[in-house]
Amino acid sequence: MTIRSDPPAALERLRALVAQRLQAHPGDALDLETGLPWLWLIRRCGPTPVGRGILTPSACLLVQGAKEMLVGSQVLRYGPGAYVQAGVAMPVSGQVTQASAAAPYFGIRIDIDPKEVAAFVLEMQLALPAQQPDPPAVTVEHADDALLETFARLLQLLDHPRDLPVLGRLLKQELIYRLVTAPGGATLARGVAGGQRERAVGEAINWIRQHYNEPLRIDALARAVHMSPSVLHRRFKAATVMSPLQYQKQVRLLEARKRLMSGDVEAASVAYEVGYESPSQFSREYRRLFGTSPLRDAEQLRRQPGPSQP
Repeated sequence: MTIRSDPPAALERLRALVAQRLQAHPGDALDLETGLPWLWLIRRCGPTPVGRGILTPSACLLVQGAKEMLVGSQVLRYGPGAYVQAGVAMPVSGQVTQASAAAPYFGIRIDIDPKEVAAFVLEMQLALPAQQPDPPAVTVEHADDALLETFARLLQLLDHPRDLPVLGRLLKQELIYRLVTAPGGATLARGVAGGQRERAVGEAINWIRQHYNEPLRIDALARAVHMSPSVLHRRFKAATVMSPLQYQKQVRLLEARKRLMSGDVEAASVAYEVGYESPSQFSREYRRLFGTSPLRDAEQLRRQPGPSQP
């Protein structure tokens, strides 16, 4: 992903709107809630360490600065005017690589319910772009002027709280329309325009997230989503850049990290709670993913400001 050196007028206008709104909320690190529960403004005043977490279905437009994200073994680098979108929940790591007090990192994130996308696409009978056989779960795309202008109107709407319940819903539908009809729209529309196999991968992901602390038997999971084990493995890896077992391991470790941060708990107890049978194996895999022991990592994280999504 190439970073734009000459931002278009629509992006400059949007950057000014974000900066103006964030001026009233001082702070070095900030995820700002808005009058719309699915809309967030993000600011970072300097480069950040690598953060790990679950990227939920969403689209996040980078307005100023630069960021790097690791999805499986794939590195995504992007700058102003690019947006990262996720069609399913994905374990990722990411960091802000370009930001300063004078020129902070600015981002706009909208949370997206896949069912909301499906209902809108079917109701409007949208003609979607031709899909590749296995659309990726996370992609980075360039926003065109029409999408940037829609984001700008959404920010301007925040100054009119009375209009938010009605016009906010309409503007979100416009955003969904522009996202799913863009060249990379298959990522968000995979469960609608895709076939049974694309939907089956989404069902498998949802099952693993809901039952992450249970043993994962690929044969049983494949039967539940009406696929053969080999096809499920191949399709799952094409979409998520990891196998079902690797996906489950990352979900387990991220959940363990969250529990360790929440209070004075023993690493061994957390290991059993998230599905590990051996605390020593848990500690080895935790250190391999996060670079330090579970308890030391939790102590370091408690001293840091609350993170946004990766």
